[in-house]
This record gives sequence, C-alpha cells and structure tokens, in this order.
Amino acid sequence: MYPSVGGSGYLATRLSHALAKREHIIHFITYERPFSLMWEQPRGIYVDLVDRFDYPLFKAVGPPYSMALASKILKVVKEAKLDIIHAHYAIPHAMSAYMAREISGIPYVVTLHGSDVHTLGLDPAYKPVVQHTVQEANGVTAVSEFLKNKAINELEISREIHVIPNFIDVEEFQPVKGYRLVVESGCVSLRNVEDPEIILPEEKVLFHASNFRKVKRVVDLIEIMRIVVDHQPETRMIIAGDGPTRIEVERKIEELDLCNNVHLLGVKSNIQEIMSAADIFLLNSTMEGMPLVLLEAMACELPIITTPAGGIPELVRPGIDGEVTKGFEQEEFAEAIIDLLNDEKSRKKYAKAGRRRVEESFSAQAIVPLYEKVFEEAVEK
Repeated sequence: MYPSVGGSGYLATRLSHALAKREHIIHFITYERPFSLMWEQPRGIYVDLVDRFDYPLFKAVGPPYSMALASKILKVVKEAKLDIIHAHYAIPHAMSAYMAREISGIPYVVTLHGSDVHTLGLDPAYKPVVQHTVQEANGVTAVSEFLKNKAINELEISREIHVIPNFIDVEEFQPVKGYRLVVESGCVSLRNVEDPEIILPEEKVLFHASNFRKVKRVVDLIEIMRIVVDHQPETRMIIAGDGPTRIEVERKIEELDLCNNVHLLGVKSNIQEIMSAADIFLLNSTMEGMPLVLLEAMACELPIITTPAGGIPELVRPGIDGEVTKGFEQEEFAEAIIDLLNDEKSRKKYAKAGRRRVEESFSAQAIVPLYEKVFEEAVEK
C-alpha cells in the first residue's frame, strides 16, 4: 500500500486496525511508515519496509520499486508465514503481488480504489499490466459500483469483482461535542463553547480536507468561496491537507482577497474534532471512488455539500443524507452553500441523516466481514 494520507493508504490502515481487533496478524509492506501509524501501532500490526538503494545504472529511471517490493513480499511471506497478500491500489502493487505469487504461490487480492481504474490504469503505459494482474488475481474488490463498472467496461476486466465500500468505525469516530472553530489573528483554534471567557463569533465555518490533487478542485473551491463571501461576508472556510496544487490555492486566495476568509491548516491529526466544530463540509471533486472523508464528516454529524462524482451518489443520497449538486459548475455549488448556510433546519436534518446512513450501511461491523470472506475464498482456491 501507499503509506501517505491518500484514500487507498488510509483504507488499508483502517482495515488493518479492524482486522487486528478480530485477532488477525497484519504486515504492512511499503516504503515508509504509514501516516496513520505515526502515533500508535496496535497489537498484531507490523511494518516491513521495502529495501531501496541508489545505483548509477538507475540514475535516469529511478530504482525499480516494483521488483524491490516483490522481493520484500517474498521475504515477509517466508519469515512471517503469511497466508495472503492484499494489494491496495493496483499500480504497482498488483504487479508485485502477482510476481510474488508466481514465485512462492501465495494468493493475492487486489482492491481497486479510483485512479488506478479510471485514470492511470487506462494509460497505455500501464493498462496491459494492470489488466493482467487484476484479471489473474485470486480475488478483486472495488470500493464502489462506479469503479466496478469502470473496471469492466474500460479496463476490460471480465472476472468477478466484489463491491466492498469504504467504512468507518462508528464507535470510535463520533461527533466531539462542546467545541467551536475560532479564528484569531489568522490562526485557527478549537475553543470550548462553555468557557464563559470566550465570546464566540456568529460566523459560519465551512470545512474541506483533501490531498490537493487537481481532481479535488481546491482552486475552484477558492473561487466558489469568493461568490459565497460576496453574499455572506462573515463566512469562513478552513482547509486541511497538502499536495500538488497548494501553491496555486495560496495564490488564488491572495488574488481574490480572501486571506481573512480562507485558512489553510496543513496536514492535521485531529480531523474528528475539527469536523465536529464546523458547520458544513465541502467536496468539489470531479472524480471519486468512495471518499473516506465524506464518511468521516457524516459520522461527525457534519452536513455535506458535494458533487455527483464517481461513487459519491452511492454514499450520499441527494436531499436525504446531504446536498449533491446536479453538475460541476461553480455557480451551482456556491448557491448550494449559500442556501444551506441560511437553512439551519436542513443542516440539522443532514447531520442526523448522515450519521444514521454511516451507522446502517458503512460501519466496520458491517463491512470488515465482507473482506474476510473474500480473503477466505482466495486462500481456498
């Protein structure tokens, strides 16, 4: 898996925590310690780092990571007596798992997450290998029906694909009551609403969190915020995360004179508290598999406004669990924000409905056994 903050790595670590609680032993095989294991490493979870080294021959193309990963898989298979490999995100993990199986016989399952199917996976530079290593896996899962259909129709996969949506531990991820986001001198802080010395502002706080890739359209979100602020000047937007378009985002904030309304937090570990203290969560993507960040927001009873990208409508039912725009235009998204800011009744309705939706259909208790079933079938083949 990829150890960074992205969705595939986050699901892999979240799944490992849930599986470890069910007495399974998990080995992460990756190039650095996963982000979500920086602060704790639960019992039954191990991290095995891939050996990487520079060599003059590799100067132009970089070290052959796929081969080093396959070699590390084989080493861990032998030493830890693994039963199965779970490859999160097909590129390059499915290929490395395939090589390891050809050498050692260990079965592997591939989970398709998003751009490994609908974007990168379709690139001629990768498609033949992605096709073959997904088609030949001992088991394949996808995080949404949307991705399953993409894999069948565009990646031309003809084998069975199990749709297992992303999930959240609803016992662990709950709204944190009693706090409010406050901006003082450009700094964002969480304040106790019961503190008599704190005078809380009347302003509404919008929240967005992502890896700042172009598909997330964070720059567009800043332009949307300009429209919102023109109608409701006291509105603020807090953005957590980091990534490729951050500099563009910073420049757009300055260009549109939004320095007092938009605040960048960088990568944060207390997302649960921040979500619980905001008024609305925004996701303006053009393509998604099954965004974990929406599950988190819904679990925290944070009302949602999002686009109909990819698998999102499988999670957020328009007008029931949150607001889903019909298209991807800035004006429509801005109008949805303004309307919901002025509609406290709908915000409360979406807050409760979103939490209920996650509890009923996207909890760890409901989803983790589906993965176990796929693993068992793959081992028995």
